[in-house]
Amino acid sequence: MYKARNNRIIPKVVIERLPRYYRYFQILEGKVDKISSQKLGEIMGSSASQVRLDLSYFGEFGLQGYGYNVKKLKEELANILDIHKERRFIIAGVGNIGRALTRYDAFEGAGFKLMGLFDIKEELIGQSINNVKIYHVSEMGNFIKENKIDIGIISVPRDAANEVAKTMIKSGIKGILNFAPTELDVPEDFPIENIHIIDKALALSFLIKAKEKTK
Repeated sequence: MYKARNNRIIPKVVIERLPRYYRYFQILEGKVDKISSQKLGEIMGSSASQVRLDLSYFGEFGLQGYGYNVKKLKEELANILDIHKERRFIIAGVGNIGRALTRYDAFEGAGFKLMGLFDIKEELIGQSINNVKIYHVSEMGNFIKENKIDIGIISVPRDAANEVAKTMIKSGIKGILNFAPTELDVPEDFPIENIHIIDKALALSFLIKAKEKTK
C-alpha cells in the first residue's frame, strides 16, 4: 500500500505509469515549453482527466488554461522517482537474461549502478562482464551487506528463485526485480516487480487473436 502526502492511497497502476510520464517529458524537453493534459493524455494513450488524476496524487503541477511546464514537471517527476539518488544493484543468474541486462546502458542513465553478478557455475566465477565481476552465489549475502545493495535482480531458474530472494531479503535488499518465471514468496509489503516475459508474450498472442477475429 502506497500513500500520497495527503494520505490518499496511490494505486499501483498509477505508480507504474510514472516512469512513462518521465520518459515522455525527457523527449518533450527542449522541444516545447508546456503541454496540456489533453495532449499528454493522447501521448500516454489515456484521457486528460486520467493524467490530471494521476499527477494529483503527488502535487499541483498544472495551471488551468496553461497546462504543464515541461521542464519543471520533468524535474518534479525525477524527484518523485528518486532518479538523482544512486541505487546499487546486483544480478543473480548470469544466463541469457542476466547477460543482456549487464549491457543495458539505460540503467546507469537512470541512476542505477550494477555492483556485482552472481551464479553457481564454477567456470564463470571470477570472470567479468562489462567490467562487473561474477561471484559465487554463496558470497551474495555478505556482498549485499558490505556494499549496501538496494536492489536485487533475479534471473535464475524457477526452482532456485525463492531461495535467492530469501537470501537477498535476509541480507538487506530493499527491493527485487524478478525475471524468474515464478511468483516469489516474499512479505506482502516488500517492494517487488515481476517481469514474466512469457506472460507478456501470451497476452500479446491473445490480442493478436482477438484482432484477427474482428476482420
